[in-house]
Amino acid sequence: MRKLLSFVVVAALGASLVACGDNGFGAGGIKVTSDFGQKPTITHREGDPEKQLVTEVLKEGDGPEVKKGELLTANYLGQIWRDGKVFDNSYDRGAPSSFPIGVGSVIGGWDEGLVGKKIGSRVLLSVPSDKGYKSEGSEKAGIKGDDTLIFVVDLVGAAGNDTPLNADPVSPSTATKIQVSGPLNAAPKVTVPAGTKPPAKPGKPVVFAQGKGKPIEKGDQLVGRFVIYDYTGKKQASTWDAQPATAQSPAQPAAPTDQLPTVGGAQAGPLDGFVGIPIGSRVLVELPASKDQAGKAVNAFAVIDVLNAFPAPKQTGQ
Repeated sequence: MRKLLSFVVVAALGASLVACGDNGFGAGGIKVTSDFGQKPTITHREGDPEKQLVTEVLKEGDGPEVKKGELLTANYLGQIWRDGKVFDNSYDRGAPSSFPIGVGSVIGGWDEGLVGKKIGSRVLLSVPSDKGYKSEGSEKAGIKGDDTLIFVVDLVGAAGNDTPLNADPVSPSTATKIQVSGPLNAAPKVTVPAGTKPPAKPGKPVVFAQGKGKPIEKGDQLVGRFVIYDYTGKKQASTWDAQPATAQSPAQPAAPTDQLPTVGGAQAGPLDGFVGIPIGSRVLVELPASKDQAGKAVNAFAVIDVLNAFPAPKQTGQ
């Protein structure tokens, strides 16, 4: 009996020593310091990484769950397990990045590991090469074909084409012949009366639904949905329509975008008049005249749903 008790005590002591010797490493043998929204520091145990995708919610948010096909906005830091090199991070740029999630627009580990997580969460991902950059790696980033990548991702926001605007419909803030109507969780219905002429120069933006978010600031990068029409009433482009593949880019699903002109940037832009308009608004903006591929002048306007706004990324020289 004494020998048995001694064995139990030794086993328990050994387990305790193992627990104390892990140096606080969590899932996948990885430790992360700093809080949500702050640039993290990542360390990991010695040896080889896990061969499968590892996901751990380091801090759970209280927002809605991220859905497949939404445009996810997040801050992130990516580091190579092999040498500890940080190959990319948004924190140094001072602004999050946005990307369609769950539809193959990012690496598989992100699609698999981030869908279903709540906005406001900090998520750790250990991504093996088969769910990362695969055998091709990324020479520019210093990633080899068999590298496991560690990411810390702070989920800032997400929206889809069916996300309702947090807004109230209002009478147009400026007189216009163009009619904009329809539900605030779908493409707007736009009517251009026959004979409508484009303005000599763009006027002030026209608010059709007043958002309930914070006012847009100079230097903001918007996340939004839009539809563009010319003054004959013909639709020119829309984020509600999927984009076919071209020689320059793969097919893109219908989704909101962050590829909108910066508000009040160094150079004058079509959205400069959005300063002070609340996030969540539906706004008509007249666009400067442009030329099509044949050199013909095109006059158009856009109806934009402003889903979110963040400071535009700082230029890092990379």
